[in-house]
Amino acid sequence: MYRTILLPLYHQLPTAAEVGAAHLVSRSYNSYIEGFFVPHLMQTVVGVGIVAHGTVAIEDDGAAEQLASEARQCWFNLLDDQGIPVGTLGDTSNGVRGHWVKSDQYSEKIIGEHARLFDLAIVRRNLDDKGSFWQATAEAVLFEGGRPLLLVDDAIPSTLGQNIVIAWNGSTEAGRSISASAPLLEAAEQVTVLSVTDGMVSGPSGADISDHLRVRGIAAHEQTIDRNGSSIGQAILNFAERTNADLLIKSAFTHSRFRQLVFGGATREIMQNSTLPVLMCH
Repeated sequence: MYRTILLPLYHQLPTAAEVGAAHLVSRSYNSYIEGFFVPHLMQTVVGVGIVAHGTVAIEDDGAAEQLASEARQCWFNLLDDQGIPVGTLGDTSNGVRGHWVKSDQYSEKIIGEHARLFDLAIVRRNLDDKGSFWQATAEAVLFEGGRPLLLVDDAIPSTLGQNIVIAWNGSTEAGRSISASAPLLEAAEQVTVLSVTDGMVSGPSGADISDHLRVRGIAAHEQTIDRNGSSIGQAILNFAERTNADLLIKSAFTHSRFRQLVFGGATREIMQNSTLPVLMCH
């Protein structure tokens, strides 16, 4: 169960998209939802080609402090809009509740460390973010936190987890993603285990996974598709769109992060282009 949900905000304002997604998930588990604001560490050039990290504290930057203040006010406004009461972690009598924390550290590393405390983290994909703070946040959750990540787009999803597509490639990471999404899979009306013919690694087949999910009472069936000239990531996204899925479950970075960064890959393509929520685990 997702009893604790983290919304890490790395130098970003919260929006209705991630708060709305958190509310959709939390209503089934009376979850604690935490907005965790991490300011960005400024860099000061001290010589040609030399950058001193931390020479200027973010607290001395009035603009950054103003952003933190705006983010806090925005957070409580969004909670109010969603009808989520304010409450602390231990205040279980309130059921679903939200709280705000501002970090006194200034890098994405603290996001990963803090995420280890939570059952799930939710990040909004923000292609207007020139500093790529959302990507740094997502990767900190996945690699430093070791926690499942729910990546959402700009729009508040109307449903989440009724019609699920699992992008299955046989990998260890895909198996972990299924385990991390078990609460959603068990409540789903329909689950499709999707394999792309030339996108598999050594491991169980989609049919094997479907069989095991059905034993657990999950309404799963298997389907294998060809790429038909598109990339693996785009083939997965096209299928999810055609079948009106409201959640995609995908392993994160079966290949190394460096290889994905340089050469691309299904994970990065889906992170950049999916308009439906994606639950990922590494």
